[in-house]
Amino acid sequence: MRKIFASLLLLLATLCCFWGCEKDDICADGTATTPNLIITLLNQDNQTERKAGNIQYFMDVDGEVNLIGPSVTDSIVVPLRTDVNTVRWGFTLITTGTGGTSNYNTDYLEFNYTRNDIYVSRACGYKTFFYLDDDTTENLNPTLTDTVPADNLWIQDVIITRNNVEDEESAHVQIYY
Repeated sequence: MRKIFASLLLLLATLCCFWGCEKDDICADGTATTPNLIITLLNQDNQTERKAGNIQYFMDVDGEVNLIGPSVTDSIVVPLRTDVNTVRWGFTLITTGTGGTSNYNTDYLEFNYTRNDIYVSRACGYKTFFYLDDDTTENLNPTLTDTVPADNLWIQDVIITRNNVEDEESAHVQIYY
């Protein structure tokens, strides 16, 4: 009887040890993460036509530049910052001048937005959704500025097509040049 009791007690202790185990905390591929801002480049003269350009872009964080590109593209994917409600991106159009020289023209877009952190899971952590502020005459969003000294804006117009940055299914912003 003692052997049976001791065996049951050992079995119960072993089961209790495994009862407290949890499955591995691995964030599965394909789990939705913080979305990026999608920008399409369009022809100023024919506003339904996409226009590829040799574009170099960079995030300006407190004077620290994080360069991306250059690449010839008609669509740009940029992240928004998850720690503040504004981000400033520089976009440089690279064109060929006389004699084969390269001309660089940089314009800046500053985006203002609110953030909403969403808990995904213990393994994946949080993702952030962004909501671009409305563009009004008092508060332009995004704000378009030029380099100092000014070298003429190559970006002619900027339109927000979707304020909610919750996915990467279609463009959020259109740049006309």
